[in-house]
Amino acid sequence: CLYKKLGYYIFRRFRTEPVILAQMRYRHQEIFGRIGKKGQKRLGESSVAVVGAGAIGSRSSELLARSGIGKLVLIDRDFVELGNLQSQLYTEEDIGKPKAAAACAHLKKINSGIRIIAHAEDFNCVNAALIKSDLVLDCTDNFETRFLINDFCSKNKIPWVHSAALRELGTILAVNGSPCLSCILGSPKSSETCSTSGILNTTAGIVSSIQANEAVKILLGERHESSLIRINSWENTITKIRVKMNPECAACRGEYSHLENKDSIIKFCGSGIYQIKGKISLNESRARFKRLGETRDFGSCLQFRNITIFKNRALVRAGSEKEAKSIYSKFIGNI
Repeated sequence: CLYKKLGYYIFRRFRTEPVILAQMRYRHQEIFGRIGKKGQKRLGESSVAVVGAGAIGSRSSELLARSGIGKLVLIDRDFVELGNLQSQLYTEEDIGKPKAAAACAHLKKINSGIRIIAHAEDFNCVNAALIKSDLVLDCTDNFETRFLINDFCSKNKIPWVHSAALRELGTILAVNGSPCLSCILGSPKSSETCSTSGILNTTAGIVSSIQANEAVKILLGERHESSLIRINSWENTITKIRVKMNPECAACRGEYSHLENKDSIIKFCGSGIYQIKGKISLNESRARFKRLGETRDFGSCLQFRNITIFKNRALVRAGSEKEAKSIYSKFIGNI
């Protein structure tokens, strides 16, 4: 109790002295030989953009904020829901708030000495420059956004760390030049999401820890993991897969198709219905949605809640384009 009071007094006494506070706050990191005082200073001068403030993004952001990254940019179009509290940074008081804003508020309480900027908006090819920084974290839930990040970072020579988590499985890949994500994944067809298949909060915790660790290595100029990391939190296994550049990869050849403005979303005039184009497996969706609740099956299309799904498009009833894309990503996955 006495030590706690003394620590609080020291913080109050010297909170106007940033240098003294930094020495106290990061002393355990500075003792670690791979970081030291010079490395800590470098982290404090670095900027990181985090796309997605969900199960992985909110946790990775917290770790980087505690590590003393000088500037964090948070981008997320979604709002906090009760079901998010199982695996994300938020509290019951955050329900209904934009995730980016809620995460920003929490992180400022954790570390008031760093700069945190929140963008509660959809990340797309129009505002892709929002992630221009020293490093980018991919904490998204759909492949279209991941490939957009891949193209932007490849074009602007920005290192980034991809992450994904579903059920008990997690994936992390640090991308710093070639090979890139497109080299490895090509055109993935999986459309599972956390809302349809679930996620263990321990999976998100492990993935975010490894992602933040690789981010710190890259920012410090240390050797980072070049293999694709796959974890199984239920079986307690980690697998490393060596990756190679694909000579047919468009991004590595300087073709950045995902940075082009694609008119894939159309609002029907006079209604709150948005049409979103994409590759959708009716059979996969049929099995998935029947587990979640009542689904109307018309053979050529499915109706689930406020979504009607066809073979290559979906109709989503929503109040805005941002909300429509959020619903689509949550239950279908690939925007």
